[in-house]
Amino acid sequence: MTRLPDWPERLDRLVEAARHSTFTWGRFDCCLFAADAVAAVTGIDPAATWRSVYADARTAARLLARMGGLEAMAAGIARHHGWAGVPPAFLGRGDVALVRLEYDRHALAVCLGSGFALPARRGLAMLDRTHALSGWRIA
Repeated sequence: MTRLPDWPERLDRLVEAARHSTFTWGRFDCCLFAADAVAAVTGIDPAATWRSVYADARTAARLLARMGGLEAMAAGIARHHGWAGVPPAFLGRGDVALVRLEYDRHALAVCLGSGFALPARRGLAMLDRTHALSGWRIA
């Protein structure tokens, strides 16, 4: 699998649209934003089988638990598609990272160059590279 020729523009459009979005489980959350970014970069939606399956935190947590947790789910999808795990320092634009948030919570985020973007209550939050725990090179 390779990146689409116009992936930078597609990723830019996704990020711009996300800046005007409101966090909603099952529509605009960390997993689906990361999957949307992967789809923008590669044309493949890694979340296709579980879109529209959850609409609240409880159902999302149960779904993630069935998949072994957030990191195991992301790593499994990456393995399935042949995306290499790489140290966070080597992630580039369009790659995906597992990040640590406050209160030792974790989320998926998309590398935009010097930092990582993930859904916030409204729009996107930006984190620097010190928050990244692991990551995957997409395509």
